[in-house]
Amino acid sequence: MAIFKKGYINTTAQIDAVVVSHDVKRAVSEANLPQGLVTVFVPAGSAGVAILENDPKIQEEYKKWVELQVPATAEKRPDRRSGTGRTFAHLRAKLVGVSVHVPLAEGKLQMSPWQEIVLFDFDDKVGRREFFISVMGEAAPAAPRK
Repeated sequence: MAIFKKGYINTTAQIDAVVVSHDVKRAVSEANLPQGLVTVFVPAGSAGVAILENDPKIQEEYKKWVELQVPATAEKRPDRRSGTGRTFAHLRAKLVGVSVHVPLAEGKLQMSPWQEIVLFDFDDKVGRREFFISVMGEAAPAAPRK
């Protein structure tokens, strides 16, 4: 049994950090599976997804850390078919990673109550980014008939 959902975020010309946990929890609820695995995947080369504490200060510090590791350059926007991402945006995204996986038990994400799933977009092009949520597992066994 599985459920597959698509979500979207609107991005700015800055580094965006958007909490998508509510979308993931909604997909888990719709799947109605007692146990399994949830994957959140972002297919953009200049975006990533991470699990962080639900604290805007930590999210800001994480963005600053990524910027320190891969500084922005004044390079011209590449002529790619996708029209996205300068090289530094792609490298920043690779530091974060394109997916997270969270176990599902008793119908709930196995994360701390203080953790959130955060999608980062490092491209300086305003746009709409999509992400995917996959909930996989086995349905609860049917109750025995009497």
